[in-house]
Amino acid sequence: MKGGIKIIFFVLLISVACEKNDVFPQPPPSATPAPTSDSVAHKQENHVLPDSGMYRYAVHNQMPYRYLIPKNYDSVKTYPLHIFLHGISERGTDNERQLVVGGERFQADSVRQKYPAFILFPQCPESEYWFNDGVMDTLKTLIDAFASEHPVDVNQISIGGFSMGAYGTFAMVAKYPGFFKAAVAISGEGDEKKAARMIKPHWQIFAGDKDKVVPKDKSLKIAKALKKAGASVSFISFAEADHYTTWVRAFSAPDFFSRLFEEDNGGAADAAH
Repeated sequence: MKGGIKIIFFVLLISVACEKNDVFPQPPPSATPAPTSDSVAHKQENHVLPDSGMYRYAVHNQMPYRYLIPKNYDSVKTYPLHIFLHGISERGTDNERQLVVGGERFQADSVRQKYPAFILFPQCPESEYWFNDGVMDTLKTLIDAFASEHPVDVNQISIGGFSMGAYGTFAMVAKYPGFFKAAVAISGEGDEKKAARMIKPHWQIFAGDKDKVVPKDKSLKIAKALKKAGASVSFISFAEADHYTTWVRAFSAPDFFSRLFEEDNGGAADAAH
């Protein structure tokens, strides 16, 4: 930690109905707490596990990652790059668990045909969080290295995440202002004081009215701060969604992929559902 200050994380246990407790670390003053998406694979609705064999795998500076190449890949063309950050329960080194949330959506043939792009799923170390400075530094060097080794359109790099990954999305955009073209945050929270640093991307922010892990108001608060700072923000709240189903509904939103990948994807009005 900066300045040689040792940060001690306390544990807060919050019970979610019929499931084992969710664990929240108490953050240092400069960070936002990341919620757990514990056992998310067992709590989703209409969930289909991804075909991990479609994703190539590699490791960068001890950070495992999976990636999907564009459909009908042509090495003389350049393509968008999207980085998706998983939740707290998918941390580790197996280089597979991180595909649980969103992996099958990005590999859908209909999506790959309409929006050919590189999709990157890094895996956060077991004892770390996406918003930790060292993890963000490693993630940024991974993105830079990947973009230099593949035909990536550097003006079409986007980032997104669910739960802890949404916290990491806000943190990455704030740490590297102007770098990302679009951003998606599902069930997350960001630092309102840094909103002015996060106005470059076209934002999609999703929340669930029944989310007890990251209450809707936390996502709405940062959405309003971003809009006030001048960002293009689409905010959608799902009336019947809890923490573990919000991401499924977010990926099913009619303009989720078009706002993420189309070159002219700005100017969307706020929305609530």
